[in-house]
Amino acid sequence: MSLIVKFYDVEHGSCTHVITPNGKHLLFDIGTKSSTSICRHLKNNYFGKSGKPDMLVITHPHIDHIADLENMYTYDIKPKCLWRDKRAFPLTILTSDRQAQISLKNCANRMSEEYSSAIVDLDNPEAPANNGGVGVTRFTPILEKSDYSDVNNFSCINVIEYGGFKVVITGDNPSAKLIDMLQQSAFKAKIAGATVLLAPHHGRDSDFCKEFVEAVNPSLTVFSDKPIQHETQAYSAQKYYNVTRGVTWNGSPRRVFTTRNDGTITFTFRDNNSWSIDISATEY
Repeated sequence: MSLIVKFYDVEHGSCTHVITPNGKHLLFDIGTKSSTSICRHLKNNYFGKSGKPDMLVITHPHIDHIADLENMYTYDIKPKCLWRDKRAFPLTILTSDRQAQISLKNCANRMSEEYSSAIVDLDNPEAPANNGGVGVTRFTPILEKSDYSDVNNFSCINVIEYGGFKVVITGDNPSAKLIDMLQQSAFKAKIAGATVLLAPHHGRDSDFCKEFVEAVNPSLTVFSDKPIQHETQAYSAQKYYNVTRGVTWNGSPRRVFTTRNDGTITFTFRDNNSWSIDISATEY
């Protein structure tokens, strides 16, 4: 029995695929490469003719985190369950939006409206009794109305636990909001001692929060990113390296993995307390 966590190489976006020990599929964001659809990959490799993801969690509805949402309809893999921060919806259409952005926002608003019923316990794929013993805990930030103008402020943090392993999945959390969340004792306790941290905001320098990473105290940090630009990742890899415990992988010490260099990164956590890391430039 094992838990599989995949960080797909979706360029400057995010898509994390969690496969539970009993075969539930949980997606955290649905970013995609510009050249090929992540939904097409998921359809062809996991869901076949009639399968669907059991859950889609939208950490926050920034374009690069929902970029392939329309293709969930195109490839008929709409999730069985949806979580999103309802405070962020409906998304506002701006006069500066291009047609593709307008279409994507309209799709996100449509999906948010379609999932209007509460998830009942028996159908909840995030409940350990239903997914083979995986714990999923989600924390959302406390917001003032003035925070609503920046969609990054809605970013939730998800903690995935199986056996003695823990994966912390972030969105584009601003450092100020991470500091606020650290004031909650339950939050600080839940994120502590993680095996893997998905770096907030793709490892962007301006949102590096040393206090948060130290509280997580990860064995490894993952950046979901494309080649360095927009002042992202120019110096923060070293910052994360300094506060990440590190492991030995393929005979060499590693503390930070990046999708831009390592491709799709797959973690397999087994119930015998062993785990492994695989990387692939061709999987997606």
